[in-house]
Amino acid sequence: MKNITAYLTLLFCGMALLSSCSGEKEPPPPLTYTGENPRVQDPLSPEDSQKHIQLPEGFKAELYAAEPDIINPIAFTWDERGRLWVVQSKDYPHGLANDVGGDRITICEDTNGDGRADKFTDYATEQNLTTGITLVKGGAIVSQAPNMVFLQDTDGDDKMDKSTVLFDGFGTWDTHAGPSNLRYGLDNMIWGSVGYSGFEN
Repeated sequence: MKNITAYLTLLFCGMALLSSCSGEKEPPPPLTYTGENPRVQDPLSPEDSQKHIQLPEGFKAELYAAEPDIINPIAFTWDERGRLWVVQSKDYPHGLANDVGGDRITICEDTNGDGRADKFTDYATEQNLTTGITLVKGGAIVSQAPNMVFLQDTDGDDKMDKSTVLFDGFGTWDTHAGPSNLRYGLDNMIWGSVGYSGFEN
């Protein structure tokens, strides 16, 4: 046993010596955290962002809503009154924190006709991973993998007061590839897309 141990020790020492003589560079030391934040570009203001939008000739981008009124918009749709419904996602791409969802659906409204939203009404709060929205009679249908959910306003006050799971089964193993882009079609069907997360059932 001692002979085998001595032989293996010599073998590994010889291999290490050959490696050092072959001119190969040693790997760099592992990265260590220095306490300094990495250098990244500071976020642009909404006005500066507009300057970088490329549009066809004759078109112009106008600012309708921005931070701090709307944060992390992930999906939106317009209603018949010209109001913009926006899904604000605090949770994406993570799950629940403390069993309470951080996403919200906000109705943005221009009440004085100047082309900018000045009234913001939270239709639904404490939602989780809402990735798509389409409006139907009585409320909104939203995709929240693994579920497709009807968020209903039963009394017309622009506040969701009833949540009903219509069906489930969407995959949740990768939140980047869940259901999204819901659209109410002219064929009276709701269309959407889903990525490779697909269905669990």
